[in-house]
Amino acid sequence: MSLRVAGLHLLVLSAFALAQPLFDLLGKNAEFFGARGSTGWDVVLFALALVLVPPAVLLAIEAVMPRRARPVVHHVFVAALVGLLVLQAIRSFGAPGWLLIVLAAAAGAAAAAVYARFGAARMVVTALAPAPVLFLALFLFNSDASKLTLSGTPAAHAANERPRVPVVLIVFDELPLNSLLDAKERIDAVRFPAFARLAAGSTWFARDTTVGEGTTHAVPAILTGLYPRAGDFPVYSDHPRNLFTLLGGSTRLHVVDGETHLCPVKVCPDLAGSFGGQAKSLVEDTGVVYLHELLPPSLAGGIPNGWDNFLRDASGHDDPGRIPPALWRSLQPQPRPTLWYVHFMLPHSPWRYLPSGRSYAVRAAPGWGPDEVWNGNQAAVDQNWQRHLLQLGYANAVLARIVTRLRATGLYDRALLVVTADHGVSFRAGQKRRPLSPANLQDIAYVPLFVKLPHQTRGRVVLQPSRNIDILPTIAAALGVRIPWHVDGHSLLGSRPAEQDVVLIKDHGRRFTIPQARLEALRERALRRQLALFGSDEPVSKLFAIGPDRGLLGQKLHGGRPVTDLDPIDRSGSLVQVSGRARGRSVVVVANGRVIAVDPIVDGRFWALAPAEGHFRVFSTG
Repeated sequence: MSLRVAGLHLLVLSAFALAQPLFDLLGKNAEFFGARGSTGWDVVLFALALVLVPPAVLLAIEAVMPRRARPVVHHVFVAALVGLLVLQAIRSFGAPGWLLIVLAAAAGAAAAAVYARFGAARMVVTALAPAPVLFLALFLFNSDASKLTLSGTPAAHAANERPRVPVVLIVFDELPLNSLLDAKERIDAVRFPAFARLAAGSTWFARDTTVGEGTTHAVPAILTGLYPRAGDFPVYSDHPRNLFTLLGGSTRLHVVDGETHLCPVKVCPDLAGSFGGQAKSLVEDTGVVYLHELLPPSLAGGIPNGWDNFLRDASGHDDPGRIPPALWRSLQPQPRPTLWYVHFMLPHSPWRYLPSGRSYAVRAAPGWGPDEVWNGNQAAVDQNWQRHLLQLGYANAVLARIVTRLRATGLYDRALLVVTADHGVSFRAGQKRRPLSPANLQDIAYVPLFVKLPHQTRGRVVLQPSRNIDILPTIAAALGVRIPWHVDGHSLLGSRPAEQDVVLIKDHGRRFTIPQARLEALRERALRRQLALFGSDEPVSKLFAIGPDRGLLGQKLHGGRPVTDLDPIDRSGSLVQVSGRARGRSVVVVANGRVIAVDPIVDGRFWALAPAEGHFRVFSTG
């Protein structure tokens, strides 16, 4: 067989085994490209490389082999590519992962034997030569990705007026309002003092709701003042009228945002990044996506969070609370109007940070599966909730650092400071974690919103409902800037229409409309549920106690039954994961004669997160 024919056959088989599965997945989830700010040309180059590079590499290996060895090497490649294709077809079967891999390898070897022996088999592969071109065309012109490849350069709209004051806009991620509240529905000043101090000196819009279920629509809603539209991506080409383009003509922009890309390179050149860095990230993340599409679920685990920098997120090397040095240095009065915008992936999962900012890596209790549906055991879900609250303590520390810096440089008093979050998160066993559903609207909808006007020193609480699409009009009003496009939101600084209903929009366009009073009643009920589990107005160390027996924390234990059916103990730095099976109402972890953790038992299972304090014992109570 000539190298030309061998290359054609590798091109065809690689297209079926590698390119098409990724085209199918990413063509339906173009957020993969939107999250990294990919242009249309970036997507075209990615698609061409995915089709051409793997077979080119394989063919190059064949070409450098001795002529007698080439057929053997070629048939090995054929077996491998067919095996990959078969493994994807059978990965969801109920058999163990290792067995599926063995079956796929056997099928690949058998296919290679048929290919080597029968000319008709090779003719079938040759006849499939148009397939790579068809796959490429469908991806570029008939998928969600086509919105990037076919979009032109949109017209941006800038304000004619110069802003009167500097602006600092901070957006936290996956932060429900209830997580910050105490039993009196105030910001918990003991557990989250930085948020409480901010509320004490700003206007807290205590009934603010998001309009989008996820970052890709909620953050653009904040920055544009517009309701989300189905099919829009969080990129400048889909949202040319936004806060950055509004102020970019007259304002110095300092923007830190790795999840959405609404700021064009013309006004945010620092966001462009190096071509090499972007290409490296794209290759790494594509590999992670492919492995999770290829491997059986028992071997694949969960895909790391987000569509951007999967390996970074999975490794934990990128601190979501890190403030880039350049931004930190710039947080001081400037000679020209300035906007600072930071989107922190806090307290967003994966939850691996203590309030001090110290990371840990003990295994989590069983989390969510397909469609982000939580595990059915509430005790497992509660531990993830516990981790969320601990990581919210770290978000509090990050906010404290920024406010301290603003005060030290004199920028705090003169600036417009807006602190909010894009959406919430829900912790209900058997229900969805973050995608909107009738069961979790109250957990996803409400988000914190604090607006500190220039020279404001006294706090104010506003109970009139507001929405995150009101943030842009509010900023514009405070700056004395007219927005040269229609917005769906209203400034919160003056009179505005009363909102009787809350509108929440799923990523694919479905709308939930619920009466404000009904949603508020559900939120209050959800807060009572949270307080029963975790309490309030207590140091963060009290978060190591969950449930009805949380009052035992720090006490000497009198009685209790030793628990012996324990899973392998998992330690990471200052934390230990203790899980297993027990009977009763709660388990307590005892070290040095005192209770250091309390966790409820549900359906005979428990998952307790405890400080690592030397030798400990586990008892059940109730």
